[in-house]
Amino acid sequence: MVIGYLYIEFYIPWSHSLKEKRKFITSFKNRVRNHYNVAVAEVDFQGLWQRVGLGLVSIASERSALENTFERVLKDASFLDAQILKQEVEYL
Repeated sequence: MVIGYLYIEFYIPWSHSLKEKRKFITSFKNRVRNHYNVAVAEVDFQGLWQRVGLGLVSIASERSALENTFERVLKDASFLDAQILKQEVEYL
């Protein structure tokens, strides 16, 4: 069993309030949860309007399955109207 953690930090230039930021986060969380077997949580920058740090966690029997899932999540995230500033992956 392997546990994978993916951290993605976004810059949302069009966001001018926490409400707009929350709309982006909710949309991304719903999309990722519906398409992939991951849990998502906001882990950084809760008080800032244009930055968000999200943590995604998943468990699989093999590391390659997690790598594939995280690659697809990052590919989907690259098509959003937000810029990815940072991404980190860890496996346990």
